[in-house]
Amino acid sequence: MRTHYKQIAIMPLGMLLGIGVLVASAGYGQESQDVNPSLRPAAAVPGLIEALRDEDSSVREAAALALREMGTDARAAIPALAELVRDPDGYVRIAAAHTLERMKAAAVPSLLPLLRDPDARVREVAVQTLGSIGPNAKAAIPALTRTLCDENSSVRETAALALREMGPDAKAAIPALAQLARDPDGYVRITAAHSLVRMGAEAVPSLVPLLQDPDTRVREIAAISLRQIWANMGSRSVDTASSGN
Repeated sequence: MRTHYKQIAIMPLGMLLGIGVLVASAGYGQESQDVNPSLRPAAAVPGLIEALRDEDSSVREAAALALREMGTDARAAIPALAELVRDPDGYVRIAAAHTLERMKAAAVPSLLPLLRDPDARVREVAVQTLGSIGPNAKAAIPALTRTLCDENSSVRETAALALREMGPDAKAAIPALAQLARDPDGYVRITAAHSLVRMGAEAVPSLVPLLQDPDTRVREIAAISLRQIWANMGSRSVDTASSGN
């Protein structure tokens, strides 16, 4: 069990700050702008940023999770959290990634350099985080498209999934996803097909060749994907016709 006295000390801090804000703003009918600044959760951000550098991994993890609860109010911690994605402790890396997800588009510039990290685990976590941010991370589409050529198959697969989360905004990635359909890893090819279907009719020329893939699973998913694309287009046509009546 990952327990440490310093970790226990950090967790109640976030809880107490939250309680203080609720009591100050709601308990006595005061407006939020009247809350004592020292009781705002953001007041703890500088101390938590310092805790991200603690020598104990449990403290670093707890500090990252405390910042996660503050969401975009903890934007000042983004550079330190991005550095924590390189932490040697896996739990800390995951906690930092989950926290960066809460920062949305503001976290993207700090995540992009991690796509070139020499550690494949770091690259994969960075890609997953960008995918979790979703359309708010569309500025990362060119970098994610390049990551489809990563030497690590798990990173390539995760990059395809991240682009899938971007939806039609990632249409520029269609040629690279089509190349990924020839990947030696079957899971990567399947993920590429799933991602292409989110791109709509423009992906059809890239999906048709997959019907001849030597992998039965890929051929099946290509056919299912094509069916889904046309079904979606048919649904939109019906909706358009209905709205015109």
